[in-house]
Amino acid sequence: MKAAKRVLALQMAALLAIASVAGAGEGAEPQAAISQYGITWTFAEPARVGRYVTGDWWVVGPVTVQGVTPAPAERRNGSVVNPPAGKRQGYDDRINGYDAALRAAFPLTLKPGQSLVTTASVEKVGDKTPDTVPGQYCRGPLRTAAALTCVAAPPAADAFRPAYVGDKKPAFAASQLRRDLLPRLQPVGQLPDLKRYERYLERIWLDHLYEWPNRMMHPLENMPDYGREITNIVSTASLLLLLDDPAKERETLLLRFVQLGIDYYGVTQSDADLWRANGGHNSGRKMPILFAGVLLGHEGMRHVKAAFAEDQQTYFGAGYRGQKALWTIDTTEARRHEHLPPDKWAGPPFKGDNDGWKSEGYRRLNGPTWVGQALAARLLGAKADWGHDAFFDYVDRWVAEAADGSVDRKTMKPTGYQPFYGGEGGFTEAMWRAYRPKADEIGASVHARSQKRTP
Repeated sequence: MKAAKRVLALQMAALLAIASVAGAGEGAEPQAAISQYGITWTFAEPARVGRYVTGDWWVVGPVTVQGVTPAPAERRNGSVVNPPAGKRQGYDDRINGYDAALRAAFPLTLKPGQSLVTTASVEKVGDKTPDTVPGQYCRGPLRTAAALTCVAAPPAADAFRPAYVGDKKPAFAASQLRRDLLPRLQPVGQLPDLKRYERYLERIWLDHLYEWPNRMMHPLENMPDYGREITNIVSTASLLLLLDDPAKERETLLLRFVQLGIDYYGVTQSDADLWRANGGHNSGRKMPILFAGVLLGHEGMRHVKAAFAEDQQTYFGAGYRGQKALWTIDTTEARRHEHLPPDKWAGPPFKGDNDGWKSEGYRRLNGPTWVGQALAARLLGAKADWGHDAFFDYVDRWVAEAADGSVDRKTMKPTGYQPFYGGEGGFTEAMWRAYRPKADEIGASVHARSQKRTP
């Protein structure tokens, strides 16, 4: 009881000072507690703290974290040190793979090189909060998540936060960004609301659980839960960042998108087999890594090797209408449907409801979301780095099939449909029409510049 009262007293005293240390670092007064997104970490003794360039906290350690709020409850509000990617998580037992052994117990000694990821749970799954992001279907029990990183000494003022997953934590800084590689394209179409996309990327994307149960771990206030919405955000943000920005209005979005790429790369270094092809779940994770890799000049990111849905769902083959770049719902060859005519999409070799018509539905769900990121990768000179040509050829095919890409189940004949370009559809379509014809030429110029060292 005395320990609990001491923690509460420290928290109350420190909350008054938190607002004044947003950029605290060298020379700042040590702090007894820090807060972010309704989560508070309280230290046994005041510690030097500060923020990374994207706003997340660091603390000089070793340091004893006396407690957190919301307080850990039985199987709720979990904190995990260097959470591993894979099939286990220690945040909330209403998410698949719950393992209480992963949960941090307080007081906790946090050492340099460790990240403490703290979550806040909601009482009832399905409830929204006022800060729930658009596109969240509220399938999971987490309200939010935040990361506290322990360092041996204060990092540079423009340092990115190291990846919160696993124990591989290379350091990067905004001053390393090769902004000269951004093609600075002239805007076309109606630009999306920049503030909305900044908000999408403001908090960590908690995205390190195996396969489709991953969506249950995505916090309501941090990110959407479904792959379609995630990929739409990635596609739109990556195109926005390629536009000319003389007033640096998109600098915040740039920093947050690169931070996402750093985090996603960290996930792949912990477990490279998470984001497997499965319907509409796991797209959108590769593009942020490549984007960050190009701008940071990091070869590991540029040539990242891991399971990515876009690559596992596209392949070269002989389609029933002469298509060459084909789509499949997952990695099971028996579920491939595009080599068969539509009147063969039900019955053997398919089983039950998992037939070719279901696969075709998911093909149409994914197709629009891929357009923006495929175009952005070409414009950034990263198509070769991506390393899977079938994905890019398939996206070209998707857009080209505007007139006859859909099939009527009753007549088995093409019905025609207006192509849907995903995300901010008007913006994506305008960018595609304006820049796809010269995308490879622009990308080749960017790639050539990337091979030259900056002064």
